[in-house]
Amino acid sequence: MKPGRRIFFITIIFLCISCAGSRQAQKDDSAGFLSINGTIQEARSKDIIVSLKLPETTATKGSPIGEITQQIVHKSLLLEGMKTEVNGKPVIIRELRGNTARIEVENAADYQTGKSINISVPKKTLAVVDFEVIKGTEREIGRVTLEGLTSALIDSGQFTVLERSKLKAVINELELSLSGLAKDSPDKVSGKLLIADLILTGTLSESMGEWDINLRLVNVRTGQAISAVSIKTALFKPSELRDAGPWNEDFESASIDPSWKLAYQKQRQTGNYARSGIDRQSGAENSKKSLRIDFKFTEAEESFFASAENSKKRNLTLYNGVEFFIRGTDKLYGQVNMLTSSPEDINKIDNWVGFFEIDTEWRKCRIPFDKMVLARRWIKEGAAKYGASPGDQIMRLHRVEAIRIGIDSPKNPATEGTMWIDHIQFYRD
Repeated sequence: MKPGRRIFFITIIFLCISCAGSRQAQKDDSAGFLSINGTIQEARSKDIIVSLKLPETTATKGSPIGEITQQIVHKSLLLEGMKTEVNGKPVIIRELRGNTARIEVENAADYQTGKSINISVPKKTLAVVDFEVIKGTEREIGRVTLEGLTSALIDSGQFTVLERSKLKAVINELELSLSGLAKDSPDKVSGKLLIADLILTGTLSESMGEWDINLRLVNVRTGQAISAVSIKTALFKPSELRDAGPWNEDFESASIDPSWKLAYQKQRQTGNYARSGIDRQSGAENSKKSLRIDFKFTEAEESFFASAENSKKRNLTLYNGVEFFIRGTDKLYGQVNMLTSSPEDINKIDNWVGFFEIDTEWRKCRIPFDKMVLARRWIKEGAAKYGASPGDQIMRLHRVEAIRIGIDSPKNPATEGTMWIDHIQFYRD
Protein backbone atom coordinates (compact mmCIF):
# COMPACT_ATOMS: atom_id res chain seq x y z
CA MET A 1 0.00 0.00 0.00
CA LYS A 2 1.30 3.46 -0.91
CA PRO A 3 2.18 5.80 2.02
CA GLY A 4 -0.56 8.29 1.20
CA ARG A 5 -3.19 5.58 0.95
CA ARG A 6 -1.97 3.96 4.18
CA ILE A 7 -2.36 7.26 6.07
CA PHE A 8 -5.86 7.66 4.60
CA PHE A 9 -6.73 4.10 5.60
CA ILE A 10 -5.53 4.54 9.18
CA THR A 11 -7.43 7.81 9.46
CA ILE A 12 -10.64 6.17 8.25
CA ILE A 13 -10.26 3.35 10.80
CA PHE A 14 -9.68 5.77 13.64
CA LEU A 15 -12.64 7.94 12.67
CA CYS A 16 -14.86 4.88 12.42
CA ILE A 17 -13.84 3.68 15.87
CA SER A 18 -14.27 7.17 17.31
CA CYS A 19 -17.75 7.59 15.88
CA ALA A 20 -18.62 4.04 16.85
CA GLY A 21 -17.57 4.62 20.41
CA SER A 22 -19.78 7.71 20.55
CA ARG A 23 -22.84 5.91 19.21
CA GLN A 24 -22.24 2.87 21.40
CA ALA A 25 -22.01 5.14 24.42
CA GLN A 26 -25.55 6.32 23.82
CA LYS A 27 -26.75 2.80 24.47
CA ASP A 28 -24.41 1.42 27.10
CA ASP A 29 -22.67 4.17 29.06
CA SER A 30 -25.51 4.71 31.50
CA ALA A 31 -25.16 1.21 32.83
CA GLY A 32 -22.80 2.15 35.65
CA PHE A 33 -21.73 -0.57 38.05
CA LEU A 34 -19.37 1.43 40.28
CA SER A 35 -19.34 5.01 41.52
CA ILE A 36 -17.08 7.70 42.93
CA ASN A 37 -17.96 10.69 45.09
CA GLY A 38 -17.38 14.37 44.43
CA THR A 39 -18.08 17.82 45.84
CA ILE A 40 -19.63 20.62 43.76
CA GLN A 41 -17.29 23.61 43.59
CA GLU A 42 -19.36 25.74 41.18
CA ALA A 43 -22.71 25.49 39.41
CA ARG A 44 -23.31 27.30 36.10
CA SER A 45 -26.26 27.29 33.68
CA LYS A 46 -25.40 23.96 32.07
CA ASP A 47 -22.21 22.89 33.83
CA ILE A 48 -21.04 21.98 37.29
CA ILE A 49 -17.42 21.98 38.42
CA VAL A 50 -16.75 19.04 40.68
CA SER A 51 -13.82 18.10 42.92
CA LEU A 52 -13.51 14.33 42.60
CA LYS A 53 -12.62 11.97 45.41
CA LEU A 54 -10.75 9.41 43.35
CA PRO A 55 -9.78 6.05 44.87
CA GLU A 56 -6.17 5.81 45.91
CA THR A 57 -3.77 3.46 44.21
CA THR A 58 -1.96 1.01 46.46
CA ALA A 59 1.14 -1.08 45.97
CA THR A 60 0.24 -4.33 44.24
CA LYS A 61 1.86 -7.50 45.48
CA GLY A 62 2.91 -10.13 42.99
CA SER A 63 3.22 -9.71 39.24
CA PRO A 64 3.91 -6.30 37.64
CA ILE A 65 0.89 -7.08 35.47
CA GLY A 66 -1.25 -6.39 38.55
CA GLU A 67 0.33 -2.97 39.05
CA ILE A 68 -0.15 -2.04 35.40
CA THR A 69 -3.78 -3.18 35.51
CA GLN A 70 -4.45 -1.08 38.59
CA GLN A 71 -2.97 2.01 36.94
CA ILE A 72 -5.07 1.53 33.81
CA VAL A 73 -8.25 1.09 35.86
CA HIS A 74 -7.64 4.21 37.96
CA LYS A 75 -6.67 6.38 34.98
CA SER A 76 -9.80 5.50 33.01
CA LEU A 77 -12.59 5.65 35.58
CA LEU A 78 -14.10 8.68 33.82
CA LEU A 79 -13.58 9.73 30.19
CA GLU A 80 -14.13 13.07 28.48
CA GLY A 81 -17.20 12.85 26.24
CA MET A 82 -18.64 9.90 28.16
CA LYS A 83 -22.30 9.82 29.13
CA THR A 84 -23.02 8.70 32.68
CA GLU A 85 -25.17 9.68 35.69
CA VAL A 86 -24.84 12.00 38.68
CA ASN A 87 -27.22 11.14 41.52
CA GLY A 88 -29.21 9.09 39.01
CA LYS A 89 -29.60 11.93 36.46
CA PRO A 90 -28.01 11.81 32.97
CA VAL A 91 -24.88 13.92 32.44
CA ILE A 92 -21.88 14.16 30.12
CA ILE A 93 -18.26 14.39 31.31
CA ARG A 94 -16.96 17.37 29.32
CA GLU A 95 -13.51 18.02 30.78
CA LEU A 96 -11.11 16.37 33.22
CA ARG A 97 -8.15 18.09 34.87
CA GLY A 98 -6.56 15.95 37.55
CA ASN A 99 -9.14 15.60 40.34
CA THR A 100 -11.46 18.23 38.86
CA ALA A 101 -14.22 17.58 36.34
CA ARG A 102 -16.49 19.85 34.31
CA ILE A 103 -19.79 18.02 33.89
CA GLU A 104 -22.64 19.01 31.58
CA VAL A 105 -26.02 18.69 33.29
CA GLU A 106 -29.62 19.29 32.19
CA ASN A 107 -30.31 21.87 34.90
CA ALA A 108 -27.57 23.34 37.10
CA ALA A 109 -30.24 24.58 39.51
CA ASP A 110 -30.60 21.01 40.71
CA TYR A 111 -27.05 21.16 42.13
CA GLN A 112 -25.82 23.33 44.99
CA THR A 113 -22.26 24.46 45.66
CA GLY A 114 -20.66 22.47 48.49
CA LYS A 115 -22.99 19.49 48.13
CA SER A 116 -21.67 15.95 47.73
CA ILE A 117 -22.67 13.98 44.64
CA ASN A 118 -22.34 10.42 43.40
CA ILE A 119 -21.00 9.81 39.88
CA SER A 120 -21.61 6.47 38.17
CA VAL A 121 -18.58 4.89 36.54
CA PRO A 122 -19.71 2.91 33.46
CA LYS A 123 -18.08 -0.27 32.30
CA LYS A 124 -16.00 0.59 29.24
CA THR A 125 -15.09 -1.29 26.08
CA LEU A 126 -11.34 -1.56 25.57
CA ALA A 127 -9.53 -2.48 22.34
CA VAL A 128 -6.01 -3.78 22.97
CA VAL A 129 -3.50 -3.41 20.14
CA ASP A 130 -0.50 -5.74 19.93
CA PHE A 131 2.49 -4.53 21.93
CA GLU A 132 5.71 -4.00 20.00
CA VAL A 133 9.08 -5.18 21.29
CA ILE A 134 11.45 -2.46 20.03
CA LYS A 135 14.53 -3.87 21.75
CA GLY A 136 15.20 -7.33 23.11
CA THR A 137 15.74 -10.88 21.93
CA GLU A 138 12.48 -12.40 23.23
CA ARG A 139 10.06 -11.05 20.65
CA GLU A 140 7.13 -13.18 21.81
CA ILE A 141 7.30 -11.60 25.27
CA GLY A 142 5.24 -8.71 23.85
CA ARG A 143 2.28 -10.90 23.06
CA VAL A 144 2.67 -12.92 26.25
CA THR A 145 2.60 -9.70 28.27
CA LEU A 146 -0.38 -8.41 26.29
CA GLU A 147 -2.36 -11.61 26.87
CA GLY A 148 -1.57 -11.62 30.58
CA LEU A 149 -2.60 -7.99 30.87
CA THR A 150 -5.76 -8.61 28.83
CA SER A 151 -6.79 -11.38 31.22
CA ALA A 152 -6.09 -9.15 34.22
CA LEU A 153 -8.15 -6.30 32.72
CA ILE A 154 -11.08 -8.67 32.18
CA ASP A 155 -10.75 -9.96 35.74
CA SER A 156 -10.86 -6.38 37.06
CA GLY A 157 -14.51 -6.17 36.05
CA GLN A 158 -14.01 -2.62 34.75
CA PHE A 159 -13.78 -3.42 31.04
CA THR A 160 -15.29 -5.36 28.22
CA VAL A 161 -12.15 -6.25 26.30
CA LEU A 162 -12.55 -6.45 22.55
CA GLU A 163 -11.11 -9.57 20.94
CA ARG A 164 -8.24 -8.44 18.75
CA SER A 165 -8.97 -11.22 16.26
CA LYS A 166 -12.39 -9.67 15.57
CA LEU A 167 -10.90 -6.20 15.25
CA LYS A 168 -8.28 -7.49 12.82
CA ALA A 169 -10.93 -9.21 10.69
CA VAL A 170 -12.99 -6.01 10.41
CA ILE A 171 -9.91 -3.90 9.60
CA ASN A 172 -8.90 -6.39 6.87
CA GLU A 173 -12.41 -6.19 5.45
CA LEU A 174 -12.29 -2.38 5.52
CA GLU A 175 -8.95 -2.44 3.68
CA LEU A 176 -10.47 -4.63 0.96
CA SER A 177 -13.51 -2.38 0.67
CA LEU A 178 -11.27 0.67 0.22
CA SER A 179 -9.40 -1.13 -2.55
CA GLY A 180 -12.68 -1.99 -4.29
CA LEU A 181 -12.14 -5.76 -3.95
CA ALA A 182 -14.93 -6.35 -1.43
CA LYS A 183 -18.68 -6.36 -2.10
CA ASP A 184 -19.54 -4.16 0.88
CA SER A 185 -18.88 -0.41 0.83
CA PRO A 186 -16.48 1.22 3.34
CA ASP A 187 -19.46 2.84 5.10
CA LYS A 188 -21.15 -0.52 5.60
CA VAL A 189 -17.98 -2.17 6.85
CA SER A 190 -17.12 0.72 9.18
CA GLY A 191 -20.53 0.28 10.77
CA LYS A 192 -19.19 -2.93 12.28
CA LEU A 193 -16.67 -0.92 14.27
CA LEU A 194 -19.23 0.00 16.95
CA ILE A 195 -16.85 -1.24 19.53
CA ALA A 196 -14.38 0.75 21.57
CA ASP A 197 -14.29 3.51 24.18
CA LEU A 198 -10.54 3.12 24.73
CA ILE A 199 -7.53 1.83 22.86
CA LEU A 200 -4.51 0.46 24.73
CA THR A 201 -1.20 0.22 22.92
CA GLY A 202 2.47 0.33 23.83
CA THR A 203 6.05 -0.85 23.50
CA LEU A 204 8.48 -3.02 25.44
CA SER A 205 12.26 -2.66 25.53
CA GLU A 206 14.68 -5.04 27.26
CA SER A 207 18.04 -4.15 28.78
CA MET A 208 20.16 -6.26 31.13
CA GLY A 209 17.25 -8.52 32.04
CA GLU A 210 14.83 -5.69 32.82
CA TRP A 211 11.99 -4.46 30.66
CA ASP A 212 10.86 -0.89 30.08
CA ILE A 213 7.09 -1.04 29.52
CA ASN A 214 5.50 2.09 28.07
CA LEU A 215 1.77 2.01 27.44
CA ARG A 216 -0.66 4.64 26.18
CA LEU A 217 -4.40 4.76 26.78
CA VAL A 218 -6.33 6.62 24.05
CA ASN A 219 -9.87 7.98 24.38
CA VAL A 220 -11.45 7.24 21.00
CA ARG A 221 -14.06 10.01 21.44
CA THR A 222 -11.44 12.73 21.62
CA GLY A 223 -8.53 11.03 19.87
CA GLN A 224 -6.28 12.06 22.74
CA ALA A 225 -3.98 9.91 24.86
CA ILE A 226 -5.53 10.32 28.30
CA SER A 227 -2.69 8.71 30.21
CA ALA A 228 0.59 6.86 29.97
CA VAL A 229 1.75 3.94 32.07
CA SER A 230 5.50 3.44 32.42
CA ILE A 231 7.18 0.79 34.51
CA LYS A 232 10.62 -0.82 34.59
CA THR A 233 10.59 -4.38 35.87
CA ALA A 234 11.89 -7.90 35.48
CA LEU A 235 8.32 -8.46 34.17
CA PHE A 236 8.02 -11.98 35.48
CA LYS A 237 9.28 -13.31 38.79
CA PRO A 238 11.00 -16.71 38.65
CA SER A 239 8.05 -18.31 40.48
CA GLU A 240 5.64 -16.95 37.83
CA LEU A 241 7.53 -18.09 34.75
CA ARG A 242 5.58 -20.51 32.60
CA ASP A 243 6.46 -22.24 29.37
CA ALA A 244 5.02 -20.19 26.49
CA GLY A 245 6.86 -22.12 23.80
CA PRO A 246 5.50 -24.61 21.27
CA TRP A 247 4.74 -28.21 22.16
CA ASN A 248 5.97 -30.67 19.56
CA GLU A 249 5.68 -34.03 21.29
CA ASP A 250 6.34 -36.97 18.98
CA PHE A 251 7.68 -39.35 21.68
CA GLU A 252 10.69 -40.22 19.49
CA SER A 253 13.29 -39.18 22.06
CA ALA A 254 15.17 -41.86 23.98
CA SER A 255 14.15 -40.16 27.24
CA ILE A 256 10.64 -39.38 28.46
CA ASP A 257 9.74 -35.78 29.26
CA PRO A 258 9.56 -35.72 33.09
CA SER A 259 6.42 -33.57 32.96
CA TRP A 260 4.49 -36.63 31.78
CA LYS A 261 2.72 -38.55 34.54
CA LEU A 262 2.57 -42.09 33.16
CA ALA A 263 1.20 -44.58 35.66
CA TYR A 264 -1.10 -47.48 36.46
CA GLN A 265 -4.58 -46.53 37.68
CA LYS A 266 -7.13 -48.89 39.21
CA GLN A 267 -10.50 -48.70 40.93
CA ARG A 268 -10.58 -51.73 43.20
CA GLN A 269 -14.29 -51.50 43.90
CA THR A 270 -15.24 -51.43 40.19
CA GLY A 271 -12.43 -53.25 38.39
CA ASN A 272 -11.79 -50.28 36.08
CA TYR A 273 -8.11 -49.77 35.31
CA ALA A 274 -5.72 -47.94 32.99
CA ARG A 275 -2.01 -48.07 32.23
CA SER A 276 -0.20 -45.33 30.32
CA GLY A 277 3.26 -45.54 28.76
CA ILE A 278 5.29 -45.29 25.56
CA ASP A 279 4.61 -47.69 22.71
CA ARG A 280 7.95 -48.24 20.95
CA GLN A 281 6.53 -50.08 17.94
CA SER A 282 3.66 -47.91 16.67
CA GLY A 283 3.27 -44.25 15.74
CA ALA A 284 1.44 -41.91 13.37
CA GLU A 285 2.75 -40.87 9.96
CA ASN A 286 5.43 -43.58 9.83
CA SER A 287 6.91 -42.71 13.22
CA LYS A 288 7.99 -45.50 15.52
CA LYS A 289 6.75 -44.34 18.93
CA SER A 290 3.57 -42.98 20.47
CA LEU A 291 1.81 -42.53 23.80
CA ARG A 292 -0.26 -45.58 24.68
CA ILE A 293 -3.13 -45.96 27.16
CA ASP A 294 -4.50 -49.45 27.89
CA PHE A 295 -7.83 -49.45 29.73
CA LYS A 296 -10.72 -51.55 30.95
CA PHE A 297 -14.21 -50.23 31.70
CA THR A 298 -16.68 -52.42 33.57
CA GLU A 299 -20.45 -52.05 33.95
CA ALA A 300 -19.93 -50.07 37.18
CA GLU A 301 -21.70 -46.70 37.34
CA GLU A 302 -18.81 -44.90 39.05
CA SER A 303 -16.89 -42.76 36.60
CA PHE A 304 -13.28 -43.49 35.66
CA PHE A 305 -10.95 -41.42 33.46
CA ALA A 306 -8.19 -43.44 31.80
CA SER A 307 -5.63 -40.81 30.90
CA ALA A 308 -2.06 -39.58 30.64
CA GLU A 309 -1.23 -36.20 32.18
CA ASN A 310 1.38 -33.62 31.26
CA SER A 311 1.89 -31.37 34.29
CA LYS A 312 4.13 -28.67 32.79
CA LYS A 313 2.96 -25.19 33.80
CA ARG A 314 2.21 -23.28 30.61
CA ASN A 315 1.15 -19.94 29.22
CA LEU A 316 -0.90 -20.76 26.12
CA THR A 317 -2.08 -17.28 25.22
CA LEU A 318 -0.07 -17.43 21.99
CA TYR A 319 -2.09 -20.38 20.69
CA ASN A 320 -5.62 -21.15 19.49
CA GLY A 321 -5.76 -24.81 20.40
CA VAL A 322 -4.11 -28.21 20.62
CA GLU A 323 -3.93 -30.89 17.93
CA PHE A 324 -2.74 -34.51 17.82
CA PHE A 325 -3.11 -37.84 16.05
CA ILE A 326 -5.29 -40.47 17.70
CA ARG A 327 -6.07 -44.17 17.10
CA GLY A 328 -7.85 -46.89 19.08
CA THR A 329 -8.72 -50.55 19.05
CA ASP A 330 -12.38 -49.57 18.66
CA LYS A 331 -14.55 -46.57 17.79
CA LEU A 332 -14.86 -44.64 21.03
CA TYR A 333 -15.03 -41.10 22.46
CA GLY A 334 -12.02 -39.38 24.02
CA GLN A 335 -11.39 -36.04 25.62
CA VAL A 336 -8.72 -33.46 26.42
CA ASN A 337 -8.81 -31.85 29.85
CA MET A 338 -7.02 -28.53 30.41
CA LEU A 339 -6.62 -27.46 34.04
CA THR A 340 -6.31 -23.72 34.70
CA SER A 341 -5.72 -22.07 38.08
CA SER A 342 -6.75 -18.90 39.85
CA PRO A 343 -4.09 -16.16 40.28
CA GLU A 344 -5.13 -15.75 43.92
CA ASP A 345 -4.86 -19.44 44.80
CA ILE A 346 -3.08 -22.01 42.62
CA ASN A 347 -5.09 -24.77 44.33
CA LYS A 348 -8.34 -23.37 42.90
CA ILE A 349 -8.56 -25.11 39.55
CA ASP A 350 -11.05 -25.24 36.68
CA ASN A 351 -11.23 -28.19 34.31
CA TRP A 352 -11.95 -27.38 30.65
CA VAL A 353 -12.92 -30.23 28.33
CA GLY A 354 -12.75 -30.78 24.58
CA PHE A 355 -14.12 -33.97 23.00
CA PHE A 356 -13.00 -36.02 20.00
CA GLU A 357 -13.84 -39.28 18.24
CA ILE A 358 -11.47 -42.25 18.18
CA ASP A 359 -11.30 -44.53 15.13
CA THR A 360 -9.33 -47.66 14.41
CA GLU A 361 -7.07 -45.79 11.98
CA TRP A 362 -4.87 -42.79 12.76
CA ARG A 363 -6.72 -39.51 12.45
CA LYS A 364 -5.81 -35.91 13.25
CA CYS A 365 -7.90 -34.09 15.86
CA ARG A 366 -8.01 -30.36 16.64
CA ILE A 367 -9.38 -28.99 19.91
CA PRO A 368 -9.86 -25.18 19.82
CA PHE A 369 -9.48 -23.64 23.28
CA ASP A 370 -12.51 -21.39 22.76
CA LYS A 371 -14.69 -24.46 22.11
CA MET A 372 -13.77 -26.23 25.33
CA VAL A 373 -16.44 -26.37 28.03
CA LEU A 374 -16.35 -26.44 31.80
CA ALA A 375 -16.49 -29.95 33.29
CA ARG A 376 -19.49 -29.89 35.62
CA ARG A 377 -18.60 -33.19 37.25
CA TRP A 378 -15.27 -31.62 38.18
CA ILE A 379 -17.10 -29.05 40.30
CA LYS A 380 -19.14 -31.72 42.10
CA GLU A 381 -16.44 -34.30 42.76
CA GLY A 382 -13.48 -34.21 40.35
CA ALA A 383 -11.60 -31.31 41.93
CA ALA A 384 -11.64 -32.95 45.36
CA LYS A 385 -10.32 -36.23 43.90
CA TYR A 386 -7.52 -34.26 42.23
CA GLY A 387 -6.61 -32.64 45.55
CA ALA A 388 -7.88 -29.20 44.54
CA SER A 389 -10.97 -27.05 44.89
CA PRO A 390 -13.14 -25.70 42.04
CA GLY A 391 -12.11 -22.31 40.63
CA ASP A 392 -14.15 -19.32 39.48
CA GLN A 393 -15.02 -20.75 36.03
CA ILE A 394 -12.79 -18.34 34.10
CA MET A 395 -10.50 -19.81 31.43
CA ARG A 396 -7.04 -18.35 31.99
CA LEU A 397 -4.80 -19.60 29.21
CA HIS A 398 -1.83 -17.92 30.89
CA ARG A 399 -2.28 -20.20 33.93
CA VAL A 400 -2.44 -23.76 32.58
CA GLU A 401 -1.42 -26.24 35.27
CA ALA A 402 -1.80 -29.51 33.35
CA ILE A 403 -3.18 -31.12 30.20
CA ARG A 404 -4.74 -34.59 30.33
CA ILE A 405 -5.64 -36.74 27.32
CA GLY A 406 -7.71 -39.87 27.72
CA ILE A 407 -11.01 -41.68 27.62
CA ASP A 408 -13.89 -41.36 30.11
CA SER A 409 -16.00 -44.35 31.16
CA PRO A 410 -19.42 -42.57 31.32
CA LYS A 411 -19.18 -41.65 27.62
CA ASN A 412 -18.19 -45.14 26.45
CA PRO A 413 -19.50 -48.72 26.75
CA ALA A 414 -18.05 -51.33 29.07
CA THR A 415 -15.03 -52.48 27.08
CA GLU A 416 -11.34 -53.24 27.16
CA GLY A 417 -8.90 -51.76 24.70
CA THR A 418 -6.08 -49.36 23.83
CA MET A 419 -5.75 -45.84 22.47
CA TRP A 420 -2.61 -44.30 20.94
CA ILE A 421 -1.71 -40.59 20.79
CA ASP A 422 1.08 -39.02 18.71
CA HIS A 423 2.39 -35.70 17.33
CA ILE A 424 0.88 -33.43 19.98
CA GLN A 425 1.32 -29.72 19.30
CA PHE A 426 -0.29 -26.32 19.81
CA TYR A 427 -1.51 -24.41 16.78
CA ARG A 428 -2.09 -20.70 16.11
CA ASP A 429 -4.28 -20.43 13.00
